[in-house]
Amino acid sequence: MRPSTLRSLLLLLCLVAGTVARADPFAWELSGTESQTDLDPVYGLDDSTILATHYFHRVDDSKGPLALASFLDPETRLAASIVRERQTLHWLSVAGAPTPPDDVTESDTYSVSGRYVLPAKNWYAGGQYSQTDLGTPRVLMSTNADMHGATMFAGRYLGPETTLELALNRDVTDAQGMGVVCVLNQFCASIVPQSTRQTEDTAMLSAQHVRHFRSLTYVLSGSVSDTSGELAIHSASFQLPVLSPVLPPGVVFQGGVPYVTVPGSTTKLGLDRFLVYGVAGEVFPTRKLGVRLGYTYWDDADSLDYAYDVAASWFVTRKVDLRFAFGRQRAHSYADFRDTDTASVQAAGRF
Repeated sequence: MRPSTLRSLLLLLCLVAGTVARADPFAWELSGTESQTDLDPVYGLDDSTILATHYFHRVDDSKGPLALASFLDPETRLAASIVRERQTLHWLSVAGAPTPPDDVTESDTYSVSGRYVLPAKNWYAGGQYSQTDLGTPRVLMSTNADMHGATMFAGRYLGPETTLELALNRDVTDAQGMGVVCVLNQFCASIVPQSTRQTEDTAMLSAQHVRHFRSLTYVLSGSVSDTSGELAIHSASFQLPVLSPVLPPGVVFQGGVPYVTVPGSTTKLGLDRFLVYGVAGEVFPTRKLGVRLGYTYWDDADSLDYAYDVAASWFVTRKVDLRFAFGRQRAHSYADFRDTDTASVQAAGRF
């Protein structure tokens, strides 16, 4: 083989190897997240999340920042996650009285989701379903509770780097236990079987746009959501004793006090409707590094006012990503406990 031919072959191999190095698609993404939320000194929340995502066609990661690979090259996917949650309520101490032990609530949430991308990659649609297993009832006087939620969404790519998406979500909480029922605001029975169903419906419109400016890539996103709901309380029938002031004078019953059977009833209460606005920006000075800043505002919500978050994403290697985030949420209805802080760390791998 002549030296010129050998040099040409080596150059061709280098070009092929360089091309392979630049395009390193992946079909699986596995991530784990640990987060901690604190409302000092009364409340704490610890979350552990494991998420696995499978893409039916391999995702090309060479079109921009590594964190945006699945956005810039949308593919049909299926995902499943498990979230283990531990809530701790710290009772405040009162002078001269013993402090009760912490009230701890644990739960596991299982979710499955999917997205189907049409062949032309202009339209996509999907959904998510989640089921929460409550180890300890959250509702006062509750003996059993169940939570589940479902989401449907559809979106369109307005060009290769801009999306517009509409999502509809419903969350349902069912609880069974005991409740207090009053008749004519005079007679109350404190031990009455009672069940509640709380339903929250949310419609969200969101948009995301990726832009390149010289060596920088930045992402702008925004959303608006409308949430409303209903609380239905069903009380079972019960027997109410007829008290002596109701009876005619001189009437005496043999065999005990008479009872009146009160039929079961259902009361429906509308939950307050509110809007939530969100905006965020993320800058990628390199393909491996990204910094995000987000802001959320609740309009007409009972307690929440606004929140902000900052996050940084860094690909240690092309396949391993680390993400750190901090957020603060402001509530306007609690004068002494307004700020809720959340810190999280996430590690993800692709293959």
